[in-house]
Amino acid sequence: MAEPSEDKHAFQRGDALIFFGGITALTAISIDIILPATGVIARSFGVKESLGAMLVGSYFLAYAAGMMLWGLFSDAFGRRLALILSLISFTASSLLCALAPSFEVLIAGRILQGLTGGAPVIARAMVRDVSSGNEAARILTVLTAILTVATLIAPVLGSGLLVLFEWRAIFWALTLLGLIFLAYTIFVIEETMTERRPDRFTWSFVAASSRQLFALPAYVVPVVASSFAFAGYAAILSVGAVLTENVYHVSPQAFGSLFALAALANTCGALSARQMLKTVPLARITSLSVMLLGLAALVSVVSALTTPTLPLFWGVVCLYVFCFGMVYPTSVALALEPAGEMPGFATSLMSTIQTAMGAGGAALATVLFDGSHRAIPITMAIFGLLSVGTLLLKRRALQV
Repeated sequence: MAEPSEDKHAFQRGDALIFFGGITALTAISIDIILPATGVIARSFGVKESLGAMLVGSYFLAYAAGMMLWGLFSDAFGRRLALILSLISFTASSLLCALAPSFEVLIAGRILQGLTGGAPVIARAMVRDVSSGNEAARILTVLTAILTVATLIAPVLGSGLLVLFEWRAIFWALTLLGLIFLAYTIFVIEETMTERRPDRFTWSFVAASSRQLFALPAYVVPVVASSFAFAGYAAILSVGAVLTENVYHVSPQAFGSLFALAALANTCGALSARQMLKTVPLARITSLSVMLLGLAALVSVVSALTTPTLPLFWGVVCLYVFCFGMVYPTSVALALEPAGEMPGFATSLMSTIQTAMGAGGAALATVLFDGSHRAIPITMAIFGLLSVGTLLLKRRALQV
């Protein structure tokens, strides 16, 4: 295994930044690129179109389980080894998906993809290893920008692959991407850790640290509020393509462009929150963001009770996603403030909870989908109002 690099600034080369931005976005790419194809894939295997949502929900659930494992493994045995093993496993599971002979095997492949998708967690840990303060913020800003671009491009790319080839091409593309990242890691990336912590790869550490964090309302409230918000967003990811095709006759090939509008709304929400941070305290912005999400949830109720046109329906979706774009980054930042000496574990635990809740939101939307437009607005309304309820019950914990 390579020793820790003496030249920390090598991490900041342009090619390295693109690489780390790419692996940070790997989970978003793995989810967003298949969104236009969920219904197509289900039909190709002769199963109900709504079951295509399992391709998203199964990934979420598995990713939630594997995320903490990879973070702790990299703490114990080094970032480079963890990244190589994660990318080998991710590439192999992507190949399994591309060759899947049945829907059940494809779901198994997606579960393995989620379990082995540790690269984003490891990438953020490597940034913390080699930088701090303004330097770390600069690197993370670049990585976030790459993630945003990937979120916008991935569904459009998925639609393009459907036009030119068929759905298996999407997983061949993920296999190729995994191979490229793996080769770069093996031949270019050096170890960034200076001290390994094998004591953290134990159940006792996980249990003790979890108890400590769950005893802090200032941590729990923003984590739970953002997790509920994410569950509503996951409904769009899981049944969005099938719903818009069945109700509004949007082809799978066109859905990528439609989803890009929602991704753009998400980005605008995040940028709005960032701009407000210059003059408004973080806790107050988080509270305001959640209340705006509650407003979007109420609008979703109206959408569920009426029969909106596609522009109105997707406008409500974009409103919710805009508010989610404000809630998510501010809640994450607020939750980490009381984390003390374990920001890495606090981040992993929070991401695990959020992703597991996302799997719940995806599952609920799948169950609710009855061929009408209501599954998405109902799910957004339920989880948006639960997010507001969490804030109102424990608002004092945010000190606003």
